[in-house]
Amino acid sequence: MNRKNATALVGCIRLVSAALALLGFFAGTARAQRDLASTTQLEISGAYSYVRANAANSGGTFNLNGGSGSFACNFTDRFSVVADGGAYRFSGLSNGLDSTMYTYLFGPRIRIHKFGHVIPFAQVLLGGGRLNASSGNVNAGENGFSMAAGGGVDLPLRGHFAVRLVEADYLLTRFNRVDGSSATQNDLRISTGLVFRFGRR
Repeated sequence: MNRKNATALVGCIRLVSAALALLGFFAGTARAQRDLASTTQLEISGAYSYVRANAANSGGTFNLNGGSGSFACNFTDRFSVVADGGAYRFSGLSNGLDSTMYTYLFGPRIRIHKFGHVIPFAQVLLGGGRLNASSGNVNAGENGFSMAAGGGVDLPLRGHFAVRLVEADYLLTRFNRVDGSSATQNDLRISTGLVFRFGRR
């Protein structure tokens, strides 16, 4: 073999080696992303939640701040059943008045695995709510129907964690007016927090 052919052979070997190394790198990266996005059996989330409430009881709008948490049981890669609970405190009320709204919701969640590093989901949850209010020594409370429809985006991290980048829900509640007549409140809930993921499917 002359020097020219040997040089060409060495060049080909280097090119093939580089191509195999590059292929291995991309395969490993894709496998790692699949592992991060893979479905777990259980997910528990904790989040800060902001609610913009359209309070039909008083005809005004209010800001509420609080927290929400959910427990999801994943039956398939796409389908889950979710239990969601939250507590949100009204701000900007008149002096001496304190009010908190609670929600407890249940229903299905559908996940989509087609957006690279993140996992979008959509959900429709039904349940109930409670509105408590106090002023001085006077306390009042009522129960009502509640529903949340919306979705969010999770960013899986290494280990058992994910970041819930955002969750946005149309939150409907039905608490009666002061005179006892039925009223519907059309609210918006926006949440962000952490997700703890357990068990591989």
